Amino acid sequence: MRLTDKSGYRQVLEGSVVFKSLPQGDLDQVIASGLLVEVKAEETVLSEQMRGPGLYVVLEGLVEVYLPEVTATGARRPISVRLNTLGPGRCFGEYSLLDDHATSAAARASTAAKLFFLSREEFKRITEGDPRVGMVIYRNLLRLLVGRLRAKDEDLDLFMFDPGDRAPGGA
Repeated sequence: MRLTDKSGYRQVLEGSVVFKSLPQGDLDQVIASGLLVEVKAEETVLSEQMRGPGLYVVLEGLVEVYLPEVTATGARRPISVRLNTLGPGRCFGEYSLLDDHATSAAARASTAAKLFFLSREEFKRITEGDPRVGMVIYRNLLRLLVGRLRAKDEDLDLFMFDPGDRAPGGA
């Protein structure tokens, strides 16, 4: 289903991590190129190791990004691992979209949800068709990914920190 201005999701998309700072006219073109996807609670949106179809932005509800207990190759993890829970304005599917590899995780709706979906083809058409728009979107995605990397670095630092280690000359 096409997303229209009447749907009331413009504000969520304007403030989303992907489309933040995009001029109104350009955002209108993005909205016109995307689809509104409605999913039920517990419905899988992305499976691990599939070719990601495009970019999703959560408009309503919550989406869980996780590593399933059984991988796409049939290998088993000890447990399913929740990586993140995404609410309105947050995106998923961007890894596969940017590096053209299979998805690195799965995503399912934790609650009934409404998602803005921009297909791989439409994303490419928009970002390559107008370098100014492409720069804003890619800059936003880069900030998002660098933020995730920094958070993982902090997690690793906390995990690896040994209170017995002391700085030279420290008490």
